[in-house]
Amino acid sequence: MKMQNDKTVMIYFPDSDRASSLKVIQNPTSQIRGFYFTKSQIPKIEALDYANNHAVYFLFSDLEEPSVYIGQSINGISRIKSHLREKDFWRFGVLFVTDNNSFDRVSIDFLEYYFIQKFAKTQYNLENTDRRNNAPNLNLFNRSVLKGFADHIEFLLEALGISFNSIEIINEDVQYFNAPGSIQARIYLQDGKFVLHKGSIIKQPVTSSKEWNDGGRFYRRYMRYFETYIGSSQAELLNDQTARLLKDIEFTSPSTPANLCNGHNNNGWKFWVGLEEKREETMG
Repeated sequence: MKMQNDKTVMIYFPDSDRASSLKVIQNPTSQIRGFYFTKSQIPKIEALDYANNHAVYFLFSDLEEPSVYIGQSINGISRIKSHLREKDFWRFGVLFVTDNNSFDRVSIDFLEYYFIQKFAKTQYNLENTDRRNNAPNLNLFNRSVLKGFADHIEFLLEALGISFNSIEIINEDVQYFNAPGSIQARIYLQDGKFVLHKGSIIKQPVTSSKEWNDGGRFYRRYMRYFETYIGSSQAELLNDQTARLLKDIEFTSPSTPANLCNGHNNNGWKFWVGLEEKREETMG
């Protein structure tokens, strides 16, 4: 018996020797085409048909704590090349265009907005500093068409193994977990997220992390977080090294707020007093 909600996708591998790092995905009845690629494969994507059309794109990390940057481009894959210099967190990307270049500026602007809002509710941390809180001004007909585009892109992302599921709620009751010692910070759990409470003190990463064997990635990442919160008025500087949060900030892992609050790399489950015991209690 045929399922009522089944769909078909075609996947093309431009280089079968590197099938896991370069692929093209498309529904045979749609003009929307997706390009999955790792950093080293960008030159090969550039040479493929339609890859330089108007596009919306996603840059993903593959770390323990996943993150994503969502952007738009009128020049397709060419825009991604600048991110090789400007952003070092990502490991693979997915670029969406249409074969007939029917995406215009309005289309990609809406799609960028839509997916920033969509991913904000998932297990991914958003790398976008502009969270696009205001929806683009569209008429009823445009919105209906573009929502259809968004639904199809969401399906193709799911087909590539990128889930939009929210992480499971650990506990519905509000309970605070304090940082150890003299560190002035605490988190609570809400809707499956780890929320760093307003008034918590965050710190710049330790200077020595510039020399860690990750090539300084930890230092750059947490300096970017620190500077973003100051620049977006989510935190106020107390001195050159520390700041106080002016609002609650959500995270998908307890480790990121732990790292922000003491400047070192931590296992967040062990860092926040009582959190690991709560997890064991919930799982048991």
